[in-house]
Amino acid sequence: MNPPTGPSLDQLRQMSKPKLTRTRAVAALAIAAIADVVQLPITAVEATGILSIPGEGADLVVDCVVAVAASKLLGFHWVLLPSFIVEAVPGLDLTPTWTASVAYVIWQRRKEQNPLAQRVIDV
Repeated sequence: MNPPTGPSLDQLRQMSKPKLTRTRAVAALAIAAIADVVQLPITAVEATGILSIPGEGADLVVDCVVAVAASKLLGFHWVLLPSFIVEAVPGLDLTPTWTASVAYVIWQRRKEQNPLAQRVIDV
């Protein structure tokens, strides 16, 4: 009897990139924007010094939730990793990195799904 085989490389690539729909894109962008807005008061609480440890914990939880949600909705993309790391750096976490990275991933996925947009007409 033949041993069971796992999924092929093409099947794994398709699993990691779900079809980008308008609903998925809007949901991912909304989650990222809300996370960036929620993290502003968390950063202010961390700056007071009294609640810095619980604030860092809350910030980490928000980052983990956004990273998982964005990966589920859009598929994993390498841009999500630096955003996760930048959010851990004090001061840099005030920039809207989640919104920017999710917008970039949406742009990339749309380019991948629309091959006609990639054609260059040379005149």
